[in-house]
Amino acid sequence: MQRILTLSSLAATGLLLSACATLGTPVGLQAGQTVAVVNSLSWDNPLTGKRDGVRTSWPIKDGKIAPEYFPLAQLKQCDAGGKTCAWGVMRAQRSVPTLNYVDGGVDLAVSVSIDVARRQDARQGETQTAMAIPQDVAALAGKQRVQPSWKLKYGKVEQVELDYGMRYQVCVQRYDAAGKAIDSCAIPFI
Repeated sequence: MQRILTLSSLAATGLLLSACATLGTPVGLQAGQTVAVVNSLSWDNPLTGKRDGVRTSWPIKDGKIAPEYFPLAQLKQCDAGGKTCAWGVMRAQRSVPTLNYVDGGVDLAVSVSIDVARRQDARQGETQTAMAIPQDVAALAGKQRVQPSWKLKYGKVEQVELDYGMRYQVCVQRYDAAGKAIDSCAIPFI
């Protein structure tokens, strides 16, 4: 009888430990896998006309990712003939108010805020930057906030077109226990 109780106790303990081990692994992931949100904010460079911007990857930690403050950038918008142009300085940030793991991907809601004006400044930690358009140049001005939500499959890119030719793209990517990417996010490096 003692032996049966001992075996039953060991079996119950094993089940309990295996249940605890899987509690830390989000839905749809294997043990040791992690996920990062890859995103990009891009625009046409006002001097070269080529696509410019920033692409970053943010690991999901404790079901959250840190807010992102994009670098200041200049924008330009011209009339149809290209003779009259206005310039602006863009300041943008991204936050992720909702993030939940689902089988095969992540339910994700983002908030992207854009502010375009004659002058902008930004402070991040101990670094402060500022950029301005001269007073004798026509200036762009506007604010935009978008809050799209997606059920993102791993490796699938979603995007939102914004004012002044800006574009926000996002994708979720899994990594194995060794840190090697399992999925590919087709968001270009700029």
